[in-house]
Amino acid sequence: MKRFLFLPLLALMLVSGGTVVRAAGAEDEIRGVVTDREGSPVEGVVVSDGFTCCATDSRGRYRLERNDDAELVFYSLPSEYAVDVTTGNPSFYTRLDDDRARYDFTLTPLDGGAEKEFRLFCMADPQCQDERQLSRFRSETVPDVRRAAAEEDSPCYGVTLGDVVFSSDGVNAMWLMEHMLRATDYRLTGMPVFQTMGNHDNTFVPVEPDGRSSTINFCFRRAFEGAFGPVDYSWNRGDVHIVTMKDVNYTDGRKSSAYKLGFTDEQVEWLRQDLSFVPRDRMVILCVHIPICGSKDANSRKVVEMLGEFAEAHIMAGHTHYNRNYIHPNGVYEHVHGAVCGTWWISRLNGDGTPYGYGVYEIDGATIRDWRYRGTGLDPDFQLRVYRGDAVYGGEYERFEMPYGRGVILANVWNADRDWTVEVYEDGRLTGRMEPVKVTTGVEKPSTRSSKDWWCVGYHIGVVGRGHKGGSSPLEGGSRKSSMTTCHHMYRYELRNPDAERIEVVATDRFGNRFVQRHVIEGAEYDGVSAPF
Repeated sequence: MKRFLFLPLLALMLVSGGTVVRAAGAEDEIRGVVTDREGSPVEGVVVSDGFTCCATDSRGRYRLERNDDAELVFYSLPSEYAVDVTTGNPSFYTRLDDDRARYDFTLTPLDGGAEKEFRLFCMADPQCQDERQLSRFRSETVPDVRRAAAEEDSPCYGVTLGDVVFSSDGVNAMWLMEHMLRATDYRLTGMPVFQTMGNHDNTFVPVEPDGRSSTINFCFRRAFEGAFGPVDYSWNRGDVHIVTMKDVNYTDGRKSSAYKLGFTDEQVEWLRQDLSFVPRDRMVILCVHIPICGSKDANSRKVVEMLGEFAEAHIMAGHTHYNRNYIHPNGVYEHVHGAVCGTWWISRLNGDGTPYGYGVYEIDGATIRDWRYRGTGLDPDFQLRVYRGDAVYGGEYERFEMPYGRGVILANVWNADRDWTVEVYEDGRLTGRMEPVKVTTGVEKPSTRSSKDWWCVGYHIGVVGRGHKGGSSPLEGGSRKSSMTTCHHMYRYELRNPDAERIEVVATDRFGNRFVQRHVIEGAEYDGVSAPF
């Protein structure tokens, strides 16, 4: 796996099979020293080229054999040191030069030592593809994140969960990466923001292995690395080790849809080495783009198994434009986040009815003591909607009639998991608990066996026209399927008194937080969800 170097012909040496090897004189190792601001060596800092990891010795020295596909060298930030935001964004890596072997790093100690308590903001799928969407991200998401951070009394850190931009066949949004880098500057967001690579973070033109990269997967990631840094890396805060990895494998360099969930063998080996330096009593958080839950991919299973060896482990994912909480058999908790852009910026909703927004996690030591999904621009206690079972949703393009009858109510509780309880009060009296609706897929019209949020479907297809087949909406060519996203957190209840004057639904999360909804949606009530598109 040798790189083609764009050097004069005499500097190249061809070997059998047409393989081109590194030119004579090119550096085959990476070495350097890690010190603090006083020039003192820092021992135990893990340094990597994305393929191999090592730790600095007592004199702060490290040495790696350079992989031919490596573009960067970087360190895993120790808990006791500050994130370098000299440029406005996390800076912990250096681009490799073929004529250079030594790369030194300087760390700045935190004034108060390691931060045992902090907040992690997880922002999935900004997915900007033009100036208008970039402007909305800047004017809606960024100020909201900054306000939320200002409300916290602990340090805050952010991470995107992939699809930072939205390139696809015929749409090259790579030019927006630099703009997104500036938009996530800590001076705007109120926190350092780390980045994760998603399936749309590429230039989609015919791609073949070239002189710089041995496979199309390496070719596809180069633009992301150029803007944001490594695709597989880690950093530490307090008693938490946070890892970010690309879990997108491209299978065809000619089309954007040719990808699948997965990790290469090289990535699994890199993670094994990275985690070998982490004490087992720590918490590990893995940030990826495509959800791993339910995957039969062998390497994905290996990754989950490795995470399960730690005191506590969480996976943060995006990609689906819906919320879902999933606990793996070995106890690893996976959080699938609704998108920052909602349904691709055409509304303020994700496809499952979850508001567009982001997750906030309160971390204390080696555990997450609380978390909440925050809808952008909404009260953080707004965590559910309640619907009548006989309502009709939609608008001029299409309408959807609920089949349950007036005696039934439904509640979409977008951050619920199996430990939540959802109770119903009728005219001030507790009458029972709502039951989760079985998750269904493939249902394209309301039925008593559907878990979809038909109020949300009614807006996207019926009001906006996205996916509508027979009208003149400017978005009628949009995907009907993606406007009918599966909902993993719908609840159902049959009222004792369908004519009760006051209905109150109280959802209580696993931490004892109570969220109350007293408004029952009885029709096409879409105030506050529309957006320019």
